[in-house]
Amino acid sequence: MKKKWIGLVVILMFIAGVVGAWFLYWKHEQIYPSTEDAYVAGDIYRISSRVPGTILTLPVEENQPVAAGDVIGTLDPRDYDQAVDRARAALAQARTAPAAERARIAEARADVRAAESDLELKRLDLERFKNLVERRSIPKRSYDQAVAAEKVAAARLAAAKKALAAAQAELRLSEKRVHTAKVGLERAELERSYCTIRTPVAGIVSQKTTQVGQVVAPGQPLCAVVPLGKGHIWVEANFKETQLARIRPGQTVHFHTDVNRKREYTGVVESLSAGTGAAFSLLPPENATGNWVKIVQRLPVRIAVDPSSNADHSLRLGLSVHVRVDSTTEAGEATDGGRRSSRTGTDEPGDDE
Repeated sequence: MKKKWIGLVVILMFIAGVVGAWFLYWKHEQIYPSTEDAYVAGDIYRISSRVPGTILTLPVEENQPVAAGDVIGTLDPRDYDQAVDRARAALAQARTAPAAERARIAEARADVRAAESDLELKRLDLERFKNLVERRSIPKRSYDQAVAAEKVAAARLAAAKKALAAAQAELRLSEKRVHTAKVGLERAELERSYCTIRTPVAGIVSQKTTQVGQVVAPGQPLCAVVPLGKGHIWVEANFKETQLARIRPGQTVHFHTDVNRKREYTGVVESLSAGTGAAFSLLPPENATGNWVKIVQRLPVRIAVDPSSNADHSLRLGLSVHVRVDSTTEAGEATDGGRRSSRTGTDEPGDDE
C-alpha cells in the first residue's frame, strides 16, 4: 500500500511538474513572443543604363564589394561623342547670328535717326512754303511739292522704324536659337556622361546578367548592388495575430540565424504592417459560403537591426531568422542606429557603417 502511495505521489509530482513547465513556457511566450517565420530583408539597387549602347567594359564580378561611386560598367561612347561635336558646331553657328543682327540693328537705328532728321527738315520747309503760298509769294505747285516731300519723309521714317523692329525681333530669335543650341549641347554632354555607369551605394555586386560587347537598352539591369550597412538591412518577422497584443514599435528584439545559432543579434521593432500577407495577396481569400474554417493570420513586423551587432555585415538577404521580442521594454527605449533613453528622451550615438 505504501508503494502505491509513493507511486501516486510521483505521478502527481510529475504531472504537476509538466503543468508547471507548460505554464512557465506559456507565460514566457506571452512576455517574449517569438517566431521562426522571419527572414532577413534589405534594399536591392538594380543598376541599369540610362541610354542605349554597347557595353565596352564591365570591371566588376559577382559578389564583389564596391564603394559608392565605383564604376560598374562603361558603354561605347563614340556615337555620343559625335552627338556632342554636332551640338558644339550648332552652338558655334548659332552664336554668329546675334553679332550680325546687332550690326543690322545699329544700321537701322542710324537710318531712323536720318529719316527723323529728314522729316523734320521737310516739315520746316512745308511750314515756310505754307506761309509763302498764303502771301502768294510762290506758286501753289511749289507748296504741293513740299507737301509730297513731307509725306515721303514720313513714310521713310515709318519704314526705317519697321526695319529696326524687324532687326530687333530677329536678334531675339537668334538669341533663342543660341539658348536652344546650348540646351542641345548640355543634353548631348549629359547623355555622354551616362556612358559611365556608377553605383549609388556601397554594397555587394549580385545578379550580374550582362557581358562585354552586349547591346543594352535603357533601363535594362546590368547587375544588382546589395548594401549591407546601416539602414539597408532589416528583419521581416511574421507573427501570429494571437502574439501581437504585447508587441509595440520601439521594443528590443533578439534574434539569431541558422548560420550560427550561438551568435545573437539585436534590433528594435520598427513598425507593424498595415495588413496581413493575405490582405495584400493577388487573390485575397474570400469565403461567401457557409463552410468556413478559421485560420490564424500572420502580420509582418519590421525589425531594424542594431548596426553594432552587425558590424561585420554578416547578415545576408533571405537568411532564416528566429526572432524573440522583449515586450517588457518600453517603446522608444531604442531606435534604429542608436538607443533612446525612455527616461531622458535624449539620443545616444549609434554605430554607423
